[in-house]
Amino acid sequence: MRNFVSLSRRDLAMSLARFVLLLVFSLFVATELNHDTYSDFYSKRLFRLHTADLGTLAAQMTTKLSFFLDQGSAEGVQSVLDASFGLFGFVITDCKGLDRECQGEKILFTSDLSLPWQQTPDLRMLAKASFATLRRPPVVKGGVVNRSEPAGEPIGRLYVVSNVPKSFSDDYTLWLLAPFSDIGARRVYLRTTLTFLMGAFTVWGLSEFYFAVRRKQRQQLLQREYELKQSVNRQMKQLAEKDAQITRLNEESGRQYEAYVEKIRALNLMIRNEEEYRELAEQIIAELEQDREREASQFSEELTSVRQDMERLQLKIRDFEESTTLKREDSYRALEEAVRAPSFSNAFEQKIFETITSSPLTVKGEWRLLSNYDVAPGRNYRQFTDFVLFNKDAIIIVEAKYYVGLIDSPGDFLNDIWLSVGAQRKKIDCLWGENPYHQLNEYSMSLMKILKQRSPWTFQIFGVILFPDEADISKVGEHLGKFYRVARLGDLLPLAESIFAEAHRFQTAKNPKRPRAEQVENMLRGRKID
Repeated sequence: MRNFVSLSRRDLAMSLARFVLLLVFSLFVATELNHDTYSDFYSKRLFRLHTADLGTLAAQMTTKLSFFLDQGSAEGVQSVLDASFGLFGFVITDCKGLDRECQGEKILFTSDLSLPWQQTPDLRMLAKASFATLRRPPVVKGGVVNRSEPAGEPIGRLYVVSNVPKSFSDDYTLWLLAPFSDIGARRVYLRTTLTFLMGAFTVWGLSEFYFAVRRKQRQQLLQREYELKQSVNRQMKQLAEKDAQITRLNEESGRQYEAYVEKIRALNLMIRNEEEYRELAEQIIAELEQDREREASQFSEELTSVRQDMERLQLKIRDFEESTTLKREDSYRALEEAVRAPSFSNAFEQKIFETITSSPLTVKGEWRLLSNYDVAPGRNYRQFTDFVLFNKDAIIIVEAKYYVGLIDSPGDFLNDIWLSVGAQRKKIDCLWGENPYHQLNEYSMSLMKILKQRSPWTFQIFGVILFPDEADISKVGEHLGKFYRVARLGDLLPLAESIFAEAHRFQTAKNPKRPRAEQVENMLRGRKID
């Protein structure tokens, strides 16, 4: 667009001249083709067809029209006139004389004026038109001709009016005045002319694009030439300055005073560098101490959580040992549930478990959660996921990564390692592959094999890499393809609702018959499905 806007007056004039030339040429060719269409349409095909059948058509029309006119049926007369309309229009008058001229003649009926007449018929046109006399037909009653009423008496006159344009120029002029009219060959005129106009615009547009590219190339060539000259001038100036500088240094090199000054400057630079090194070392030490304090705080929280779990378990054991016979069954169940409660490697996983299990949909049983689920049973290795969250429509593998700071990668997030960039740069550890995405994809593929073996239903499998709320995931983004997400803990429940809603719409359209969440859990655990 910039090239077209910055056209010179000469380029603009040349573009306009090319457009006018193409436009005139296309209109000329279209007019010639329309002339051929006119000749073929009127002078050959349709004219011969209508004139060959005109005698038969007139004989049939006079018989029908005489009958309907004698019966006084205006609708019948009009239907015959309209049905026979074409290159010839028809007019019925009240003239009952046999001479060519008929004084006081009035028009009774015409072919419908809404039909494509070249011009509205009048008495002046009828003076030059051919006509046939309409006569009263014999009256038949009971199969016998009634002789009491005279037959063959003139009752009107049928005029045949040519509806063919006099010449191509007349027809073309009328079409130009009403280009969208549907009379004769005018629709073909419009289609042919529009086709050639569109062709002219297309050729003009392509030619202008070609010339614009050429102008741009010429401008780029001139720009490169200008830049080259500037670069040469700068290089020459730099060489001249360097020559002067070297000359000046050679003149001053013999002076002892300048030698001492240079040594002092070098000594000052060394001292300044040592101070910078010391400040940098102190900064690194401070950052390490902050990391150590944060990790110590984290370990302290995890240790407190573990000790609380130990105390709760010891209390359940003591209650079981001290319970009476009547209450022993209840205490046994409480102890069994405490033993079966999941244990987590860190407080972050515990927080994820509490967030999901306390959600309303999990409480109602519409969502189910499995922790430390092995997606590679029957193999010589193990693949334990952190969490598997599911409902009747989809399964979400949640992989917890407790790393704070900016989540970054030196390359592609799909194919390179991931880093946690804060006070220190830490590589995000993964049990499978180069990064969490590889690990999540491996778990998803393994779970898909389990579903093929066990599940009578189809499921969509999604994966979520979950970081704490303190992490910055702006660089990695929230989507890793269609089925993998990156999120922080605070966004987990809304994200899960969105994923399950998307899966529900898909399953409703493709597989409307869905299992219960309990049946899905039994299938994943390898139990018998009800």
